[in-house]
Parts: sequence; structure tokens; C-alpha cells
Amino acid sequence: MNRRSVKHTLTMTCLMLVLLASLLLGATSIFSIRNTTNMALTEYESAMDSGYNTEIKSEVQTVIAVLQAEYNKSQAGELTEEEAKAEAKEIVRAMRYRDDGSGYFWIDDTDYNLVMHPILAEQEGNNRYDLEDQNGVMIIQEIMKVCNSADGGGFNEFYFTKADGVTVAPKVAYSELFAPWGWAVSTGNYVDDMQVEMTGVEGRINQKFEVLCIVIVIMMAVMLVMAFVWARIYAAKLCKPLVEIQGLASRLSDGDLTTTVNVREKNELGDTA
Repeated sequence: MNRRSVKHTLTMTCLMLVLLASLLLGATSIFSIRNTTNMALTEYESAMDSGYNTEIKSEVQTVIAVLQAEYNKSQAGELTEEEAKAEAKEIVRAMRYRDDGSGYFWIDDTDYNLVMHPILAEQEGNNRYDLEDQNGVMIIQEIMKVCNSADGGGFNEFYFTKADGVTVAPKVAYSELFAPWGWAVSTGNYVDDMQVEMTGVEGRINQKFEVLCIVIVIMMAVMLVMAFVWARIYAAKLCKPLVEIQGLASRLSDGDLTTTVNVREKNELGDTA
């Protein structure tokens, strides 16, 4: 049978207790951080969607203000209505938003004709009543529905070809009616572009989560080392009276009745000494 000293037993017992406490604390911390991170990502995604929708609505309303200014010129006699419309179309055609200039506007009239589109200029004048996406959504009909609603505008979701002329992606659009000319002004965000941004944010957050996990593991390792050192010192201090008593017993067994032991602890060990 392997003989284990009291000092070794005490050291290992303290070390195991600290190890279990460290694992429990570390696992709880990592779980809590992961849960908080997931909640933060969900809230950020929701806020991002809301922010994008607010942005496109605000941008369309800016265009409506431009159209109103041109309409006022025609009403004041500064321009004919056709001149005001032509000038308004070119102003809106050139308008862009976002840092990369990817945000643009298009205009359809209430007869479903394409009035202006900066990318599909060759289709201007075409009737788009039957324009349908891959899921059967009648795009322009849905746009006109929200424009003719009590609010005079609203959001729609449909698939549409991106600026590269090849990629078809889901799009969230906002449209609003400029009633004097019967023009529906629209703009939108492609969902995959939004997801790219979200993926980038998620990647950065996950990197920080991984760093925190590494920090927690390092702290656990440091705690174990410190616990081991402390346990060795404490066990040595605790076992010193036992070693003294053991030496005394050995000397007594050898017939040395004059021997004494220097144990002053006020506990069971002191009483035994």
C-alpha cells in the first residue's frame, strides 16, 4: 500500500477544492458572458434593422421635399410643369446617400410606369404593373398599395437584381407618394448587405469573447498555482506539530524519557503533545 503523508493529503484536498471552485466559477462566467453576448447581438441586429428602415424612410422624405420645391416652382410660374418634372428627375437621379454612395432612388407613377431609375435608365417609360419577383411578389403593385394607404407610404420586401445586374437578393424598400404628380418615390436596402455588416460585428464580438475566455482560463491557472503554493505552506505549518509529536513518540519508544516536545498550539494537537 502506498503511504501518503498528511501534508500531501491536505495539499491535494485544498488543491481539488480550489480546482472545483475555479471550474465552477469559470464555467459560470463563460456561460454568462456567452449568454450576454448573444443577447447583445440579437438586440444589435434588431437595432440595425430599425436603423436601416429609419434611414431609408428619412432619405425618401428628403426626396419628397425636393419634389415639393420643384412643384412649387411650377406653381409660381418659374417653370412649366414638364420642366419642373424633368429638372426634379435629374436631381433625384444624381442623389446618393451612405458613405459608399450605394443608396439611390427610383420613381414610378400611379399608372405603374417607371418614371426614373438611375441604374435602369433604359427602362424608363416602361409599364411595370406585372413586375414580379422570384417568389411571386408583384413589386410595383405592392409599392402602390402602401403609397395609396392612409399613411401615404410604407415598407415592402421583395427580391430584386442588384447594381451588378446579376445578383438577385432580398430587398427591404420604403416608398412614399408625392401626390401632386402621382409619383411613388422608393429606395431600399439589400438584406445580404445588411447581413455582411452584421457578420462583421458578430465576428468582432466573438473575438472579444474568445479573448475573455482565454483571460478566464489564465486566471484559473494562476489561482491553481497560488492555491498549490498556499496549500503546501499551510499543510507544512499544520503538520509541523504532528512531526514533533511523531519524533517524541519515536524517542519515547527508544526509552528516552527525558525528551520533550515544543508544541504550543491551543488545539487537539497541543493537547496530544
